[in-house]
Amino acid sequence: MIDDTLRPVIVAKKTNDAHNMVSFELADPDGAELPAFSAGSHIDVTIPGGLVRQYSLCNSSSERNRYVIGVWNDGNSRGGSKALHAQVNEGDTLQVGLPRNRFRVPRSTKRAILLARGIGVTPILSIADYLKSQNIPFQLHYVYAMMSPGSFDGMIKDSKFAENTKFYYESTELNQLLDAGALLKDRPEDTQLFICGADWWQDPILKTAAQKGWAEERIHVERFTAKVPAAILDKVFDVKIASSGIVYKVPGDKTVTAFLEEQGVKIPTSCEQGMCGTCRIKVLEGDVDHRDKRLSSQQKDEGFFLACVSRAKGDLLVLDL
Repeated sequence: MIDDTLRPVIVAKKTNDAHNMVSFELADPDGAELPAFSAGSHIDVTIPGGLVRQYSLCNSSSERNRYVIGVWNDGNSRGGSKALHAQVNEGDTLQVGLPRNRFRVPRSTKRAILLARGIGVTPILSIADYLKSQNIPFQLHYVYAMMSPGSFDGMIKDSKFAENTKFYYESTELNQLLDAGALLKDRPEDTQLFICGADWWQDPILKTAAQKGWAEERIHVERFTAKVPAAILDKVFDVKIASSGIVYKVPGDKTVTAFLEEQGVKIPTSCEQGMCGTCRIKVLEGDVDHRDKRLSSQQKDEGFFLACVSRAKGDLLVLDL
């Protein structure tokens, strides 16, 4: 669930890192320390218009004086990235939640490979800093997005993990492509894989990792985008609230969260794309049509689903609400 504890932060610095790529340094207005975070964490940011979006913290987790987030100006933005790019400037005040982590580095990590593309490098930067500080061997392979070459270049080259980083380009004139098969081949069994980038880029790499024998527990994935099937003309089904016994019929053009909110049943949401897990609910009865990009196979087997995107395979879901 989204933490209800919001705090004001001031935009201490806004930097154009590359075409369509901006970073924001956020600090306490009074210069106080910010709540601690672990490598791979993200924060909820309330931005102009009342939208709440999640952004990874890309600075060192040892720092308590600032949060640094990177924002890609997505052409398909639902309003969040566009508002930050166009409307938020140095000196402005934003509201943020407490840091949360769904991309955590296991304590048992002995060595690692970090793979990132474009804006997907933001949580990876914090992880790279942490691994370096712990003297854990790792390699960072960073693919510049074609439209934003040079993103976070200065941040990486000024870091203590610059020597662990290799850059790749997608433009045909430079033609330096990442060979996932070669990178993932014959790695020690104690190597952890961390990957973040667009679905179309990382999904083939994850498939390659599975083919190379990487166990699921050694692969750690963060997703920024999810392909949400259009709800219009989708299956109509009933949901029953276990605590009250009330049954609602979810129409084909509404998500479970959106429709139930209209009926006065509030389910916390954030990304509304099946990525963050905020709207996770346990299903007590019924078969789920899972459409999320977050839940593990075990969580699905335990009966959980993400109500912002997933639906019913049958005619009824009984929800633990």
